[in-house]
Amino acid sequence: MEHEINERLENTENKGQGYIPRPAWQVWGARVGLVIMIVAVALYYWNIASGGMG
Repeated sequence: MEHEINERLENTENKGQGYIPRPAWQVWGARVGLVIMIVAVALYYWNIASGGMG
């Protein structure tokens, strides 16, 4: 059993490719998504704080 796990780990390891950064479009997409989520939560809390009469 342990031998099988070690073989699987060896097969899935990165074979000397080193660090490969994410494409810029993914990084910027994540940043934009984060800003949208922060604004959405802020508006949600604003609605709650104002008594839900928005």
